[in-house]
Amino acid sequence: MRFAAAIVLAIVLAFCSQVEAGVWPRSRPYVVGHRGACGYRPDHTMASYQLAVDMGADFIECDVVLTKDLVPVCRHEPLLSDTTDADAKFPSLIKTNTIDGYNYTGVFANDLTLAELKTLRARQPLPERDQSFNGLYPVPTLEEYIALAKAAPRTVGIYPETKHPTWHDSLPIVKAAQTTMSDIVLDVLEKHGYKGPVNSKAWSRQPAFIQSFEVGNLKYLSRKTCIPLVQLMDDFTAAIPDMPTKTYSDLMTDAAMKDIATYASGVGPWKNTLVRAKAGANVTANGAGLESTGLVERIHKYGMQLHPYTFRDEAYRLTYGSFSTPWDEYELFFDKMGIDGAFTDSADTLKTFFNEKAKEQGRLWNTGAVINRAGRPKPHNPKC
Repeated sequence: MRFAAAIVLAIVLAFCSQVEAGVWPRSRPYVVGHRGACGYRPDHTMASYQLAVDMGADFIECDVVLTKDLVPVCRHEPLLSDTTDADAKFPSLIKTNTIDGYNYTGVFANDLTLAELKTLRARQPLPERDQSFNGLYPVPTLEEYIALAKAAPRTVGIYPETKHPTWHDSLPIVKAAQTTMSDIVLDVLEKHGYKGPVNSKAWSRQPAFIQSFEVGNLKYLSRKTCIPLVQLMDDFTAAIPDMPTKTYSDLMTDAAMKDIATYASGVGPWKNTLVRAKAGANVTANGAGLESTGLVERIHKYGMQLHPYTFRDEAYRLTYGSFSTPWDEYELFFDKMGIDGAFTDSADTLKTFFNEKAKEQGRLWNTGAVINRAGRPKPHNPKC
């Protein structure tokens, strides 16, 4: 009897450790390390990614841009000037590019080879955050970022974003190679074994989402891969980069959500589009004056996961709902609205929130039915 009980206990403990490690089914929503742990280290560096893993992130995010020799690397934008010392090291390459209707001036990743880019050192772009790590870390490649996730002592997913794919595809270097940014990123992911629809056995072993603010490249990817896709969304009035006559409000309707569900497994909206002030409400009441815009409900209606961005700890970031602490903000979005995960600059804060919530007797997250749902067949790719 003791032996049998020990076996049962071992199985239970193994299952619990698997759930905590990120193997599905899930017992709680995702912690997505936004650019790693960029609340504490410079964005998109190996140190930032490693710290996010150490803090308990389930996924780490890499915004992907391309170098001159078409190597995918992790930077928030093709413009390197805000997050590295590129202007000081390559002043002759400073120029102005128009990307998705906005002008940017500085040094761009696509004008540097990988060897040149590796001479750069990252810096913290937000002056209110710790600047003591500036100048220490190089820019990682997509493959280096993947290697870090795969080397983690538990299951850690990856969450790459194809950054400005239409703009990248318009570059002469990409055209000359007769490829696309989407294909370049997908080739790297498939090389490293990422595959399968969301919550399949293959996907659960190496979880990955591919995200984009564009629509066309996600539909293109949906015909080529079963890796789950996430449709990012900006503010209501922001123009969709590859559909400039439309705004993201056009993607938030019931009909649009139904269409998105044919190619994507999730939606990543700006968190402020999920809430609005109640009519006549006191919006200074620690989030009590906010109500759902209906977007959460529409996303879940079509079986898609919901991973909004970006949750940050600084007090001035919480003023839109007059939240007293980041935990109060999490209470609204996770407890009351039932989101399935969140991009956060401080993975430790969100992980601690979940750990404390897990102590509540009979704790059940609203998200469970969606987050553990197997991928549905996609018309764009019957194999999925």
